[in-house]
Amino acid sequence: MKLSTLSMMTSGASAAHWAVIMAGSNTYGNYRHQADACHAYQIAKSAGIPESNIILLAYDDIANSSENPFPGKMFNKPDGPDVYDGCKISYKGSDVTAANFLKVLKGDSTAPGPVLKSTAEDKVFVYYTDHGGPGILGVPEGAGDFIHASDLNDALVALNAKNGYKELLFYLEACESGSIFANLLKAPKVKAVTAANPTESSWGWYCPPQDTVQGKSIGSCLGDEFSVRWMEDADVADFSSETVGQQVTNVTTMTTKSHVQQYGDSTLDSEVIGHFEGSVDGRRSRGILGETGSNGAVNSRDVEVHLAYYKVLRAPTAEARKKAEAALAKLLKARAIVDARFLKIASVLAQGDATKAEEMLEGPVSELKNAKCHKETLMTAVKTCGPLSDYALRYSRLFANVCNMGMEEKEVESAVAQVCGSVVV
Repeated sequence: MKLSTLSMMTSGASAAHWAVIMAGSNTYGNYRHQADACHAYQIAKSAGIPESNIILLAYDDIANSSENPFPGKMFNKPDGPDVYDGCKISYKGSDVTAANFLKVLKGDSTAPGPVLKSTAEDKVFVYYTDHGGPGILGVPEGAGDFIHASDLNDALVALNAKNGYKELLFYLEACESGSIFANLLKAPKVKAVTAANPTESSWGWYCPPQDTVQGKSIGSCLGDEFSVRWMEDADVADFSSETVGQQVTNVTTMTTKSHVQQYGDSTLDSEVIGHFEGSVDGRRSRGILGETGSNGAVNSRDVEVHLAYYKVLRAPTAEARKKAEAALAKLLKARAIVDARFLKIASVLAQGDATKAEEMLEGPVSELKNAKCHKETLMTAVKTCGPLSDYALRYSRLFANVCNMGMEEKEVESAVAQVCGSVVV
């Protein structure tokens, strides 16, 4: 056993380590994703990955937002350290796109910034945090198309084909994140760990009223449960002895609001986390993991409503309260419009059968059986009905369900056109 461990550590030490980190959202209501991403950056940096080998995609509109009570700073836990200090972002603003993320993963030098230049001897860690839906991951508002599961998995296959890694560990935070890899992960020597199974939401963490830093309310959730769990574990772990399997077991036990899932190559479980999240010698144990209770947990789908409601509760004046109430009412109306639009599409596809339409709209999607159909019909909906909001990503399930049922793409496209017409709304 000792010889095996020594061999494992020696082989890891001879390899270069790379990290790709992406926060796929923008706006202050999504504070938690960029805080998650910068925390992950700090872990990789402090644990020995050269900053030249850490590629971070983040919109960068949070730290200096007018809503931020700590200008130029971000926090991933109450009274925690500033994770923005020294967080070097490779792709900002409109460059945080699906296309650029996929180019980074494939090592495609046509990207406007750094990409993976890892070799067949290197270990790669990928961490993505944002909203999602069945088979898709979000990108910042105004930054173009979503990331589709088939494209993400194809990117991993492409990286492997060019001998771009020895082993790759992928941590994914998003609603229905299990659907990204379920029966779709084909690249060898890849282990993927997701915040949720294919049919459930992930959860925001340290949300109001647990969003306090130095006596001030941040006004947004500070993190996401799965992300907080793996990073707070990494913060105190010994990178030379804690294994991937041990960390995933710890995180699975501590994540109580959703069901952490694992896909791909389980042989990576025996590797120490210092082979991926840092270096073997980069960090020793810093203590014991603290409290694991339900610290301001909110279903990620409902975080925007939760935050809007807390603005009403925290309004310092009658005028501010009325303004917050109007904003909350506007948000709820917008969500109702989204609900009604996709229900109409489902009703057309179900030929007026209300029960069947509801099954199409809300039926769980355990996997994408026809990824091509799903991507094409969803793209048609986006082009015809308009971009998917963070909330609307949930209705990716409608297109997954009808494709899994064997409906023809033209039939789905006709239903979308009938409801939305030819004008983007």
